[in-house]
Amino acid sequence: MDAQQAPHYTQYMYNMQVINPAYVGARADLTIGLLGRSQWVGVDGAPKTMTFSLNGRAFDGVGLGFSVINDRIGLATSTNVNIDVSYTIVLSQYDRLAFGLKGGMAFYSNNLSEGITPDQEIYTSISGVYPNIGMGAYYYNQRFYAGISIPRLLNTPKFRIDYDDNQVEIADDINYFATAGYRFDISEKLKFKPSTLIKYSPNLPISIDLNANFLFNEFIEMGLSYRYNDSMSGMFAVIINKKFRIGYTYDHTLTDLGGTTLSSHEIMLLLDLDFDKKGRWLQHSSCYF
Repeated sequence: MDAQQAPHYTQYMYNMQVINPAYVGARADLTIGLLGRSQWVGVDGAPKTMTFSLNGRAFDGVGLGFSVINDRIGLATSTNVNIDVSYTIVLSQYDRLAFGLKGGMAFYSNNLSEGITPDQEIYTSISGVYPNIGMGAYYYNQRFYAGISIPRLLNTPKFRIDYDDNQVEIADDINYFATAGYRFDISEKLKFKPSTLIKYSPNLPISIDLNANFLFNEFIEMGLSYRYNDSMSGMFAVIINKKFRIGYTYDHTLTDLGGTTLSSHEIMLLLDLDFDKKGRWLQHSSCYF
C-alpha cells in the first residue's frame, strides 16, 4: 500500500466539509458546493478532482451533510461517497465548538487493462468498494476559526496491481489536517482574511498553505496563496447577496516536472441559504469562511 496525500484544494476554506466533518452546518441553514480542479494541465494522467457537497443545520445543534468526491490520477479512478454528522456546542453568544464524524464508501478502479508497460505487459483491471470513517473538531466565531481533522482513517487501495484481502484496518498513511483563519476589518468596505491549512501524512513531505485574501465591499474577493515548496496561486471570486459565490484559482508550480513548468486550475460554486430558523447557532456567518 503506497502512502498517499488527499487531493489538494486551493479554495479549501470554502470546501472544508470534505476535509472536516465538524464543519457541516457552520455556514448556513443549507449550503451547496461544487468544485472542479484540473492539476498539472497538459500532463497525461494528471490528477483531476470533482467534489459535490451538501450540508445544513438539522435540530438541537445537529448538522448533517452529504458529499461526493471523484478523483482521477492516471488510470486510477476513485469515487468517495460520505455522510457527515456534527454536533455544535454553544460556548457563548458568538462562540461555537463542533465535533463531527464522517462515514462512507470508496468505489475504486485502477483500469490497468487500458495501459501497457514498457515491457509490453498488460495487467488486469481491479475494482472494489471500501469503507471509510473520519472525524474532526471545529471552533469558530464571527472573526476566527480553527479546526483539526482526519477525513480518512481506514485503508483504501491506490495503484495496486494484484488482488489482496479486503481486511478493514487503520490506514498507515493517515492524512492529518489543521486549519485556521481570521478576519480583520481594515475599513467598513475592506476586510483582510488570512488563513492556513497544514496537511501531514507519514513518510511524505508536510504540506503548508498560506493564504492572504482581501474582501472588497462584500462583493469581490482577491488573494494570493503559497504552498510550501510547491506552488503560488492567485484567487478571484464574486459574492452575490452574501449567498452565491463563484471562485477561481490559478496555481503556478514552483518546481519543474521533467523540465516543464506546471499550472493548475480550480473553479468553485457555493450557495448559502438561510430560512430564518429560530435558535440559529450563529446569527450570521459574517466570518465569510
